[in-house]
Amino acid sequence: MFYYILKKEFLLIMRNLHAIVVLFVMPTAFIIIMSLALQNTYSNKYDVKLNIVVTSEKSSLALETFVTKLNGNNFFNFTFIENNASIDELLYTKNYDFVVALNKDLMENMGKSKDTSVNMYSRSDIAYQQVAFLKQFLSAKMAEVVIDKFSTLLKIDAKSAINFEEAISHTYVLKDNQSTTITSVQHSVPSWLIFSMFFILIPISNTFINEKNFGTIDKIRSINVSFMQIIFGKFLPYFVMNQLQVFLMILVGIYVIPLLNGDALVIHGSIALLVLISCVASIAAISFALAIATISNSSEMATILGGTSNIILAALGGIMVPKIVMPKFMQEVSELSPMSWALDCFLEVIVKGGSFADIHLNLLKLLIFATLFFTLAFLLLKYRRN
Repeated sequence: MFYYILKKEFLLIMRNLHAIVVLFVMPTAFIIIMSLALQNTYSNKYDVKLNIVVTSEKSSLALETFVTKLNGNNFFNFTFIENNASIDELLYTKNYDFVVALNKDLMENMGKSKDTSVNMYSRSDIAYQQVAFLKQFLSAKMAEVVIDKFSTLLKIDAKSAINFEEAISHTYVLKDNQSTTITSVQHSVPSWLIFSMFFILIPISNTFINEKNFGTIDKIRSINVSFMQIIFGKFLPYFVMNQLQVFLMILVGIYVIPLLNGDALVIHGSIALLVLISCVASIAAISFALAIATISNSSEMATILGGTSNIILAALGGIMVPKIVMPKFMQEVSELSPMSWALDCFLEVIVKGGSFADIHLNLLKLLIFATLFFTLAFLLLKYRRN
């Protein structure tokens, strides 16, 4: 009899095209979009530079040389013009991101106790981090000019004193001392994979609630089938669907993203550990979905309750916004989300090449979460039947 219960569930899944779209097409789209959108955040590629206009009341060869020197970077495009337009026009008509107004005697006053003021203006949609970074960049370049002046007077080689940044290297290191770099796809694939795994709630709820309302569960119970068999009959098919999601989404990261000029997914850890994580995360997601399905009296209620809770858990868990850009308070709050536990496990293995010892606590949290909600689903189903 258990075989026929499984067969029924698989047939219902295959006939539910909307569920297949939610479970496979949606995460694929999110992985592609977010991997490409966050590519500059995680890599050393800066194909979208900020456009900056440098203005001054008086032009000079030294000033134009200084602006040319400013352009030797990966973050900003500098253009020099003499003061012939208003700040508003430059920012909102000509669409510059910043206007940097230099004192007319700036180059002559550098290194002297005279006016070396620089006024920066930007649109209101420019992030504070970009303002701070531009300040530091301009300050460093102005310091180079001062050092170069003094080295000329003292007749010393200033090259070794100026190019400190070129002498500083940075390398990401795995736990086995292999060097690597993190990419956006390594965050996007597990993030949206977990999100889609928890969205298994939608098809589970629809079939489960319809069977409750139409008396299908009562009819199955009448032929001496236990509640546990009924629940496991729904559990296993969706568990298989989750594992298929994991397999296909990893293939998207490895083969599809590079075709769109993105970084390919590189897995530095054990494939066996990834299988273990996907199994535990799937158990947690399906248990949560079963509990929501037993609580809800209608598909609409399950969709609202489950969809809302999934989005909140994703927002808190670092799925929608990477935890590295969250403030400290939000990073602490994110530890309350089961999606955060699953994501930390995936990132530990994919990015850091971690071992079971590094993820076992989060796996335990997921199993406790799954046990609680699976037990709740079983008791609610039994209680309502009685």
